[in-house]
Amino acid sequence: MDASRSLPRDAPRVDMSATGGAEKIPADDTVLSDAVAAFLHRYLADEIRLCLGLSGGQDSVVLLHVLAALIPEKLSAIHVHHGFFPEDDAWADFCETLCRKRSIPLTVARTRIDPEVARRKGLEAAARAARYQAYCAHGATRPVAFALAHHQRDQAETLLLRLCRGAGLSGAAGMRAAQTRVFQGKSLLFLRPLLEQGKAAIENYARRHDLEWMEDKSNQDVSFRRNALRHRVFPALAPFFPAAEANFSRAARHFSEAEQLLSELAESDARQIGARLEKLRLLSPARQANWLRYWLKDAGWQTPPAARLSEVLRQLAAINPADTRFQENLPEGSLRLWRGTLYRVPKSLPPSAVLLALESAEPISWGGGRVLWEARVGEGIDTARLMRARKAGGNLWLRPRQGGEALQTAPNRPRRPLKALLREAGIPPWLRVNWPLLYLENELIAAPALGVRADWQCLSGDTGILPVFRSPSA
Repeated sequence: MDASRSLPRDAPRVDMSATGGAEKIPADDTVLSDAVAAFLHRYLADEIRLCLGLSGGQDSVVLLHVLAALIPEKLSAIHVHHGFFPEDDAWADFCETLCRKRSIPLTVARTRIDPEVARRKGLEAAARAARYQAYCAHGATRPVAFALAHHQRDQAETLLLRLCRGAGLSGAAGMRAAQTRVFQGKSLLFLRPLLEQGKAAIENYARRHDLEWMEDKSNQDVSFRRNALRHRVFPALAPFFPAAEANFSRAARHFSEAEQLLSELAESDARQIGARLEKLRLLSPARQANWLRYWLKDAGWQTPPAARLSEVLRQLAAINPADTRFQENLPEGSLRLWRGTLYRVPKSLPPSAVLLALESAEPISWGGGRVLWEARVGEGIDTARLMRARKAGGNLWLRPRQGGEALQTAPNRPRRPLKALLREAGIPPWLRVNWPLLYLENELIAAPALGVRADWQCLSGDTGILPVFRSPSA
């Protein structure tokens, strides 16, 4: 690094010498630019804008310079101001000056590091969580992908850190070049155009283009594990393994490819077995564990530690499929067994009554699942009668069970308790408690999976509307 071009973290506002607008990259310096251009062609859709996470350090400044030359019309930037260090204002000022000189729209997102998260998980994790919070808020109203300036050395450090913590294949895969992450219910696309680039190439680019950046003093603090790897471990490896960083990065790619193959295998197994215990037992132990990780991740649940995962599979191997007592509690909910099928039962608040505007046919959130309204020919509620009742002022309600309800589902059959109908329909006990029921005022007219009251059913040739409950369990 050319120290004369870097600026200390506590430096005052810098007088930038760069001119505004996009800059052309010299013809003899196109290797890095071509690599980024190829990356964008592969991962960035035409209709999506790109927002660069701009810290003000060398890596993000170099990426800003390259992107401003390639896609100036699609580019913006966001700087997350944590307000944790006294010099954070200087970093924000630097980024504002840099983007103004290059005519790049910049958002300075002021956030705070949660002291409780910092205490439990460390300062780095707390700062990362605050950044994701800022990205989530920024992307809430616009189609945008976020570009991050992680490079080959960052990947190598990430891999080694995770291996030291005993990571599995997913952790060993490191950072992905393109990765969708769900944060607070919103999917965010992160792109890392420099992930295959060595740090030396980035430093050389910065020198050749006479770029200025901020220097983070905390990067020298070896009490942070990543810094300890950077300043102590990798230099010690270099005399014996000169290409260690590149090799670690390449290994992460191999792990990522292997994880993709295992994910595809788990997806195939999931289609074959669903969550049936007798079919799961036909798989090898390794495939059982692979399926279980995939199945939990598919519901947005965290994968338990390996020992816990092995214990769950051990219990499932020994249990009678008809045993309904099996329950394994996890942070997001519990695993339950019912009639030979494994269920994911998320934690959720008991649902309360909902006043419906059925004309909109919008799905209704219910106990972690959803109630849908499906049009069926010769099946479901008599739509014409329902509309007449609605026009006459009748309110339509979705209510949970209270106990003692009964339903007559055919003219030639008696009214039967819902308790019996739910049991006969194979509804798991934990879902029966708050099963959604459709009322017109105080008149029960339908229950998902159980049927429509006989005098409310549509004629065979007419189109009716049928309530369907998609539970969160299966």
